[in-house]
Amino acid sequence: MVKRPPPVTPEGFLATQDLKERGWTARLIRDFLGQHDAERPNGLKMGRRKLPPVKLYTEDRVNEAERDEPFLVAQGRAMEARERAEKAGRTRRANRNRLLTELVDEWTPPVRAAALRTGAVNKAREPYARALAQELKRVATAAGKLTTPEERFVKRALAFRLDAALATVYPWFPVPKAEEAPARAQRPDDDWD
Repeated sequence: MVKRPPPVTPEGFLATQDLKERGWTARLIRDFLGQHDAERPNGLKMGRRKLPPVKLYTEDRVNEAERDEPFLVAQGRAMEARERAEKAGRTRRANRNRLLTELVDEWTPPVRAAALRTGAVNKAREPYARALAQELKRVATAAGKLTTPEERFVKRALAFRLDAALATVYPWFPVPKAEEAPARAQRPDDDWD
């Protein structure tokens, strides 16, 4: 199968993506440019489906619109709205992270020493798998539906707390370091379930 080169935007035209990189929003495009001047094939596919053609706008028309004061005012408002939305999103994520951390920190794993050979880390963790699952369920109930990354974070944070508790019971158990907790919570390939 011969691979075709990706479609290129013709000279003198700007694609919708080019406009967005220049600070245009979909609403600004609709309000200040209206109907597009030309189209080119998209070149991208979503599965087997080809995506719709890319809309093109003449560069002269775009430059003229960008010099108009109403456009500059509208673009300034759009940028302010985007910044407010980003700030609100950061605040929401920080509050959510704080809530999850507080819920995880409420758990004190009920560990008891058992007769295990030195270094049997997995055997030491094994009896607490059900407790970890129950605690994850409690956190999810208290916090509301968890996203996949949030669930991974909670699992890792709970496992970290369990490891810290096991390290107090078994002198040979590797003591988790506090500075490793956030990095450990980020690793997606280390699930305990």
